[in-house]
Amino acid sequence: MRKLGVQEWLLSAVMSMYTRAKTVARTVYGNSSSFEVKVGMHHGSALSPQLFVIVVEAISREFRVALPWELLYADDLVVIAETEQDLIKRLNEWKDNVENRHMRVNMNKTKVMISGERQKLLQKAAKWPCGVCGRGVGSISCHKWVYKKCSGIKESMYKVMRSFICRGYSNPVISTGHTSVDIGASANLEVMDKFCYLGDMLSVDGDADAAVEARIRIGWNKFRQLAPLLTNRDISFIRRGRLYSSCVQSSMLHGSETWPVRKENEVALQRAEMRMVRWMCNVKVKDKTSK
Repeated sequence: MRKLGVQEWLLSAVMSMYTRAKTVARTVYGNSSSFEVKVGMHHGSALSPQLFVIVVEAISREFRVALPWELLYADDLVVIAETEQDLIKRLNEWKDNVENRHMRVNMNKTKVMISGERQKLLQKAAKWPCGVCGRGVGSISCHKWVYKKCSGIKESMYKVMRSFICRGYSNPVISTGHTSVDIGASANLEVMDKFCYLGDMLSVDGDADAAVEARIRIGWNKFRQLAPLLTNRDISFIRRGRLYSSCVQSSMLHGSETWPVRKENEVALQRAEMRMVRWMCNVKVKDKTSK
Protein backbone atom coordinates (compact mmCIF):
# COMPACT_ATOMS: atom_id res chain seq x y z
CA MET A 1 0.00 0.00 0.00
CA ARG A 2 2.93 2.34 0.64
CA LYS A 3 4.23 1.61 -2.88
CA LEU A 4 0.92 2.82 -4.32
CA GLY A 5 1.02 6.05 -2.32
CA VAL A 6 -1.65 5.24 0.27
CA GLN A 7 -1.61 7.72 3.11
CA GLU A 8 -0.12 6.52 6.39
CA TRP A 9 -3.22 7.15 8.48
CA LEU A 10 -5.28 4.92 6.17
CA LEU A 11 -2.60 2.26 6.36
CA SER A 12 -2.66 2.41 10.17
CA ALA A 13 -6.46 2.07 10.19
CA VAL A 14 -6.33 -1.06 8.02
CA MET A 15 -3.52 -2.58 10.10
CA SER A 16 -5.49 -2.01 13.31
CA MET A 17 -8.35 -4.08 11.89
CA TYR A 18 -6.01 -7.06 11.39
CA THR A 19 -4.07 -6.72 14.65
CA ARG A 20 -4.97 -9.52 17.10
CA ALA A 21 -7.98 -10.45 14.99
CA LYS A 22 -9.89 -13.46 16.29
CA THR A 23 -12.63 -15.65 14.87
CA VAL A 24 -14.58 -18.82 15.59
CA ALA A 25 -15.46 -21.89 13.52
CA ARG A 26 -19.15 -22.72 13.23
CA THR A 27 -20.00 -26.45 13.36
CA VAL A 28 -23.13 -28.55 13.74
CA TYR A 29 -22.31 -28.83 17.43
CA GLY A 30 -22.01 -25.08 17.89
CA ASN A 31 -19.23 -22.52 17.71
CA SER A 32 -15.68 -23.38 18.58
CA SER A 33 -13.54 -21.39 20.95
CA SER A 34 -12.02 -18.24 19.49
CA PHE A 35 -8.56 -18.35 17.91
CA GLU A 36 -6.28 -15.72 16.43
CA VAL A 37 -6.07 -15.22 12.63
CA LYS A 38 -2.62 -14.23 11.37
CA VAL A 39 -2.85 -15.12 7.65
CA GLY A 40 -5.30 -14.01 4.96
CA MET A 41 -8.06 -11.42 4.83
CA HIS A 42 -11.34 -11.19 6.70
CA HIS A 43 -13.98 -13.31 5.01
CA GLY A 44 -17.12 -11.32 4.17
CA SER A 45 -15.53 -7.93 4.76
CA ALA A 46 -16.27 -5.23 2.18
CA LEU A 47 -12.65 -4.11 2.45
CA SER A 48 -11.13 -7.51 1.55
CA PRO A 49 -11.68 -7.32 -2.25
CA GLN A 50 -10.15 -3.85 -2.34
CA LEU A 51 -7.11 -5.00 -0.36
CA PHE A 52 -6.65 -7.94 -2.72
CA VAL A 53 -6.75 -5.65 -5.76
CA ILE A 54 -4.17 -3.36 -4.13
CA VAL A 55 -1.84 -6.29 -3.45
CA VAL A 56 -2.11 -7.65 -7.00
CA GLU A 57 -1.62 -4.16 -8.44
CA ALA A 58 1.54 -3.58 -6.39
CA ILE A 59 2.99 -6.98 -7.26
CA SER A 60 2.22 -6.91 -11.00
CA ARG A 61 3.58 -3.42 -11.60
CA GLU A 62 7.12 -4.78 -11.58
CA PHE A 63 6.76 -7.24 -14.49
CA ARG A 64 3.50 -6.72 -16.38
CA VAL A 65 3.25 -5.19 -19.86
CA ALA A 66 0.82 -2.62 -21.19
CA LEU A 67 -2.61 -3.11 -22.71
CA PRO A 68 -3.91 -4.87 -24.73
CA TRP A 69 -1.47 -7.73 -24.17
CA GLU A 70 -2.62 -8.27 -20.57
CA LEU A 71 -6.09 -7.78 -19.11
CA LEU A 72 -6.31 -7.98 -15.32
CA TYR A 73 -9.64 -7.79 -13.53
CA ALA A 74 -9.39 -8.68 -9.81
CA ASP A 75 -7.91 -12.21 -9.89
CA ASP A 76 -8.88 -12.94 -13.53
CA LEU A 77 -5.97 -12.54 -15.94
CA VAL A 78 -5.89 -12.70 -19.74
CA VAL A 79 -2.51 -12.93 -21.45
CA ILE A 80 -2.47 -12.22 -25.20
CA ALA A 81 0.45 -13.11 -27.46
CA GLU A 82 1.08 -13.41 -31.18
CA THR A 83 2.96 -16.72 -30.94
CA GLU A 84 2.80 -19.77 -28.71
CA GLN A 85 6.38 -19.21 -27.52
CA ASP A 86 5.59 -15.65 -26.41
CA LEU A 87 2.50 -16.90 -24.59
CA ILE A 88 4.45 -19.57 -22.70
CA LYS A 89 7.11 -17.02 -21.76
CA ARG A 90 4.59 -14.52 -20.39
CA LEU A 91 2.65 -17.18 -18.46
CA ASN A 92 5.82 -18.47 -16.83
CA GLU A 93 6.83 -14.91 -15.88
CA TRP A 94 3.49 -14.35 -14.17
CA LYS A 95 3.61 -17.76 -12.49
CA ASP A 96 7.16 -17.33 -11.16
CA ASN A 97 6.69 -13.76 -9.92
CA VAL A 98 3.40 -14.54 -8.19
CA GLU A 99 4.73 -17.70 -6.52
CA ASN A 100 7.81 -15.82 -5.29
CA ARG A 101 5.42 -13.63 -3.30
CA HIS A 102 3.67 -16.59 -1.66
CA MET A 103 0.68 -16.57 -4.01
CA ARG A 104 -0.41 -19.29 -6.42
CA VAL A 105 -1.75 -19.52 -9.97
CA ASN A 106 -4.53 -22.08 -10.38
CA MET A 107 -3.33 -24.00 -13.44
CA ASN A 108 -6.43 -26.22 -13.44
CA LYS A 109 -8.56 -23.19 -14.35
CA THR A 110 -6.06 -21.79 -16.85
CA LYS A 111 -7.07 -22.39 -20.48
CA VAL A 112 -5.63 -21.53 -23.89
CA MET A 113 -7.63 -20.35 -26.89
CA ILE A 114 -6.04 -19.95 -30.34
CA SER A 115 -7.91 -17.23 -32.20
CA GLY A 116 -8.79 -17.98 -35.82
CA GLU A 117 -7.99 -21.68 -35.56
CA ARG A 118 -10.82 -24.16 -35.25
CA GLN A 119 -9.82 -26.98 -32.92
CA LYS A 120 -12.79 -29.29 -33.37
CA LEU A 121 -15.11 -30.33 -36.13
CA LEU A 122 -18.26 -28.32 -36.65
CA GLN A 123 -21.14 -29.74 -34.68
CA LYS A 124 -24.13 -30.77 -36.79
CA ALA A 125 -27.07 -28.63 -35.75
CA ALA A 126 -29.61 -30.67 -37.71
CA LYS A 127 -30.08 -34.04 -39.35
CA TRP A 128 -29.17 -32.66 -42.77
CA PRO A 129 -26.88 -29.65 -42.14
CA CYS A 130 -25.68 -27.05 -44.59
CA GLY A 131 -22.32 -27.96 -46.08
CA VAL A 132 -20.76 -24.62 -45.02
CA CYS A 133 -22.28 -23.28 -41.80
CA GLY A 134 -23.50 -26.59 -40.34
CA ARG A 135 -27.04 -25.33 -39.70
CA GLY A 136 -29.91 -27.04 -41.40
CA VAL A 137 -33.40 -28.48 -41.30
CA GLY A 138 -34.91 -31.71 -40.10
CA SER A 139 -35.79 -33.09 -43.52
CA ILE A 140 -34.94 -32.20 -47.10
CA SER A 141 -35.14 -33.92 -50.47
CA CYS A 142 -31.40 -33.52 -51.21
CA HIS A 143 -28.93 -34.52 -48.51
CA LYS A 144 -26.04 -32.48 -49.99
CA TRP A 145 -26.95 -28.81 -50.04
CA VAL A 146 -25.92 -25.33 -48.89
CA TYR A 147 -27.73 -22.11 -48.12
CA LYS A 148 -27.49 -19.54 -50.88
CA LYS A 149 -26.11 -17.02 -48.38
CA CYS A 150 -23.30 -19.52 -47.63
CA SER A 151 -22.52 -20.24 -51.28
CA GLY A 152 -21.11 -16.79 -52.04
CA ILE A 153 -23.23 -16.55 -55.21
CA LYS A 154 -25.13 -13.32 -55.78
CA GLU A 155 -26.70 -14.18 -59.14
CA SER A 156 -29.10 -16.95 -60.04
CA MET A 157 -27.88 -20.36 -58.89
CA TYR A 158 -29.48 -21.97 -61.94
CA LYS A 159 -26.87 -20.31 -64.17
CA VAL A 160 -23.90 -21.65 -62.20
CA MET A 161 -25.22 -24.97 -60.97
CA ARG A 162 -22.97 -26.97 -63.33
CA SER A 163 -19.76 -25.21 -62.29
CA PHE A 164 -20.60 -24.56 -58.63
CA ILE A 165 -18.18 -25.99 -56.01
CA CYS A 166 -19.23 -25.83 -52.38
CA ARG A 167 -16.87 -23.88 -50.11
CA GLY A 168 -17.29 -26.57 -47.49
CA TYR A 169 -15.85 -29.08 -49.96
CA SER A 170 -13.02 -26.92 -51.30
CA ASN A 171 -12.03 -25.64 -47.80
CA PRO A 172 -13.10 -28.33 -45.34
CA VAL A 173 -12.99 -27.65 -41.61
CA ILE A 174 -10.67 -30.18 -40.04
CA SER A 175 -9.32 -30.75 -36.57
CA THR A 176 -5.82 -29.44 -35.98
CA GLY A 177 -5.10 -31.99 -33.25
CA HIS A 178 -3.78 -29.18 -31.02
CA THR A 179 -5.49 -30.06 -27.75
CA SER A 180 -2.97 -28.83 -25.15
CA VAL A 181 -0.04 -26.47 -24.65
CA ASP A 182 2.98 -27.49 -22.59
CA ILE A 183 4.36 -24.57 -20.58
CA GLY A 184 6.92 -26.60 -18.65
CA ALA A 185 7.02 -27.52 -14.96
CA SER A 186 4.79 -30.52 -15.74
CA ALA A 187 1.86 -28.25 -16.65
CA ASN A 188 -0.28 -28.80 -19.74
CA LEU A 189 -2.98 -26.25 -20.50
CA GLU A 190 -6.11 -27.37 -22.31
CA VAL A 191 -6.89 -25.70 -25.64
CA MET A 192 -10.52 -24.53 -25.84
CA ASP A 193 -12.79 -23.57 -28.73
CA LYS A 194 -14.77 -21.17 -26.54
CA PHE A 195 -14.38 -19.77 -23.06
CA CYS A 196 -16.50 -17.67 -20.73
CA TYR A 197 -14.67 -14.61 -19.40
CA LEU A 198 -16.43 -12.08 -17.15
CA GLY A 199 -19.82 -13.39 -18.24
CA ASP A 200 -19.17 -13.13 -21.97
CA MET A 201 -18.51 -16.11 -24.23
CA LEU A 202 -15.41 -15.84 -26.43
CA SER A 203 -14.95 -18.04 -29.52
CA VAL A 204 -11.97 -18.94 -31.66
CA ASP A 205 -13.89 -17.87 -34.76
CA GLY A 206 -14.17 -14.31 -33.49
CA ASP A 207 -17.93 -14.23 -34.08
CA ALA A 208 -20.78 -13.69 -31.64
CA ASP A 209 -22.66 -16.96 -32.20
CA ALA A 210 -21.55 -18.60 -28.95
CA ALA A 211 -22.09 -15.39 -26.95
CA VAL A 212 -25.60 -14.88 -28.36
CA GLU A 213 -26.60 -18.48 -27.65
CA ALA A 214 -25.30 -18.23 -24.08
CA ARG A 215 -27.04 -14.90 -23.38
CA ILE A 216 -30.35 -16.16 -24.81
CA ARG A 217 -30.11 -19.19 -22.54
CA ILE A 218 -29.45 -16.95 -19.53
CA GLY A 219 -32.32 -14.68 -20.56
CA TRP A 220 -34.73 -17.61 -20.62
CA ASN A 221 -33.56 -18.71 -17.18
CA LYS A 222 -34.27 -15.22 -15.83
CA PHE A 223 -37.64 -15.14 -17.57
CA ARG A 224 -38.73 -18.47 -16.09
CA GLN A 225 -37.69 -17.33 -12.63
CA LEU A 226 -39.85 -14.20 -12.97
CA ALA A 227 -42.67 -15.89 -14.93
CA PRO A 228 -45.15 -15.71 -12.01
CA LEU A 229 -44.81 -11.91 -12.05
CA LEU A 230 -44.35 -11.35 -15.79
CA THR A 231 -47.47 -13.35 -16.65
CA ASN A 232 -49.62 -12.06 -13.79
CA ARG A 233 -52.61 -10.26 -15.30
CA ASP A 234 -53.22 -8.35 -12.08
CA ILE A 235 -50.03 -6.39 -12.76
CA SER A 236 -50.16 -3.73 -15.45
CA PHE A 237 -48.24 -4.13 -18.71
CA ILE A 238 -46.17 -1.05 -17.86
CA ARG A 239 -44.84 -2.55 -14.64
CA ARG A 240 -44.27 -5.94 -16.24
CA GLY A 241 -42.46 -4.25 -19.12
CA ARG A 242 -40.17 -2.39 -16.72
CA LEU A 243 -39.43 -5.62 -14.86
CA TYR A 244 -38.70 -7.39 -18.14
CA SER A 245 -36.38 -4.62 -19.36
CA SER A 246 -34.41 -4.36 -16.10
CA CYS A 247 -34.02 -8.09 -15.36
CA VAL A 248 -34.50 -10.17 -18.51
CA GLN A 249 -33.54 -7.92 -21.40
CA SER A 250 -30.47 -6.57 -19.62
CA SER A 251 -29.19 -10.10 -18.95
CA MET A 252 -29.68 -11.05 -22.61
CA LEU A 253 -27.71 -8.03 -23.84
CA HIS A 254 -24.88 -8.19 -21.30
CA GLY A 255 -21.60 -7.54 -23.14
CA SER A 256 -23.34 -6.94 -26.48
CA GLU A 257 -21.40 -3.70 -27.00
CA THR A 258 -18.37 -5.78 -28.03
CA TRP A 259 -20.17 -8.36 -30.20
CA PRO A 260 -19.45 -8.48 -33.97
CA VAL A 261 -23.16 -8.92 -34.61
CA ARG A 262 -24.45 -10.45 -37.82
CA LYS A 263 -27.98 -10.54 -39.17
CA GLU A 264 -28.45 -14.12 -37.94
CA ASN A 265 -27.60 -13.03 -34.39
CA GLU A 266 -30.11 -10.17 -34.49
CA VAL A 267 -32.81 -12.54 -35.75
CA ALA A 268 -32.07 -15.04 -32.94
CA LEU A 269 -32.35 -12.30 -30.29
CA GLN A 270 -35.55 -10.92 -31.82
CA ARG A 271 -37.17 -14.35 -31.96
CA ALA A 272 -36.34 -15.07 -28.33
CA GLU A 273 -37.69 -11.69 -27.25
CA MET A 274 -40.91 -12.07 -29.25
CA ARG A 275 -41.54 -15.48 -27.70
CA MET A 276 -41.16 -13.95 -24.24
CA VAL A 277 -43.45 -11.02 -25.09
CA ARG A 278 -46.12 -13.37 -26.47
CA TRP A 279 -45.90 -15.43 -23.28
CA MET A 280 -46.33 -12.30 -21.17
CA CYS A 281 -49.31 -11.15 -23.22
CA ASN A 282 -50.81 -14.66 -23.50
CA VAL A 283 -50.81 -14.40 -27.29
CA LYS A 284 -50.03 -17.26 -29.66
CA VAL A 285 -48.33 -17.07 -33.04
CA LYS A 286 -51.49 -18.01 -34.92
CA ASP A 287 -53.49 -15.24 -33.21
CA LYS A 288 -53.94 -12.24 -35.51
CA THR A 289 -53.36 -9.10 -33.51
CA SER A 290 -52.25 -5.63 -34.42
CA LYS A 291 -48.75 -4.50 -33.45
